[in-house]
Amino acid sequence: MGHYAPLAVLLPVRFQEIAPDAKETAFALVSGSGAVVAMVVGPVAGALSDRTAGRLGRHPWTLGGAALAAAALVFLAGQRTAAGTLVGWCAAQAGLNTMQASLTAEQADQVPVRQRATVAGWMGITAGSALLPVFAVTRVVSGTGPAFLLTGAVVLLSAAVFALLTFRPSAAPRRPPPPEPGRPGRLHRADFLWAWTSRALFFTGWSLATVYVLYYLVDEVRYERRFPGKTGADGVLEVSVVFTAVLVVSTLLSGVVSDRTGRRRGMAVGGSAVVTAGIMVWALWPSWPAVLVGTALLAVGHGAFLSVDQALVTQVLPAAAHRARDLGVVNISYTGPQTLAPLVAGPVVTSLGGYETLFVVAAVLTLLAGLTVRNVRGVG
Repeated sequence: MGHYAPLAVLLPVRFQEIAPDAKETAFALVSGSGAVVAMVVGPVAGALSDRTAGRLGRHPWTLGGAALAAAALVFLAGQRTAAGTLVGWCAAQAGLNTMQASLTAEQADQVPVRQRATVAGWMGITAGSALLPVFAVTRVVSGTGPAFLLTGAVVLLSAAVFALLTFRPSAAPRRPPPPEPGRPGRLHRADFLWAWTSRALFFTGWSLATVYVLYYLVDEVRYERRFPGKTGADGVLEVSVVFTAVLVVSTLLSGVVSDRTGRRRGMAVGGSAVVTAGIMVWALWPSWPAVLVGTALLAVGHGAFLSVDQALVTQVLPAAAHRARDLGVVNISYTGPQTLAPLVAGPVVTSLGGYETLFVVAAVLTLLAGLTVRNVRGVG
């Protein structure tokens, strides 16, 4: 909710309101700056989380990050300038990624290897779908100000519920976990590097393809002209409904099949290929029916890749005692593309070929992600 509501709807709409003639550039600057903050904060917060050995475990980092994010989102509710929005979003990213670093490590701490793709599938439904946040900020409330307030409240409440339901006051202090099964040493680190590179390529392509969805629907697909009385945000919501419906099936099915067969790489390769196909549908046929077909393909591929790849990467972490730190580094493969995508997408859309060129570049990157993951040798 904290990541997707602002990036999918609230920030793009805010810049349509305050900088309509430079909305792409303003959005690129703010979202890119926030992603730079995320790249720094994630590993640092993860390393500090690894050093927390008290009975509260990683919960202080989850709750502290959520509190900072909520305060920043409340601040954003009242901002009507690009500078104020920049400050607020950077603070929100700092809080969200502190929270994410500890939560991601909980999966590696608590879930056995044989169940990780299934659990990652359930987590991937929320991580990969913008349906709930888009619905909330377009239907539950009206206006970007109240929507930012609602988003902040949901972030803080969700973190509090998680901490309450998983807090065990009688538990012993958390100890460093046992090493993961797999090949130690230089070969294990090479697998980690290949897995990280594959994720970075995938999410760079994904970010390029989706960073301007609202603007693509309005300016290229002509959604508002095709459906008088509706806005681009309504189009994003409809796309999100299709995406989520397909994603739920794809993600859960992929996770279960991967856990039962032990196969990770092949499903990741297939997922990246299907995402590539979906992006090319958007590139070649900028029409509303094609948008829906491409969205369904994106959901199938994203579900397969994300659930399987998340499980894969937890099996090739270099050091079990530094899981949160290393997973913070892994998260750079997600937050880094957020930095790159707006900076690249803005000039491409406005001056270097438009959305067709942007989508072709994105498709090539997601295809390379599948080819790269094949080099991870320590996992099936």
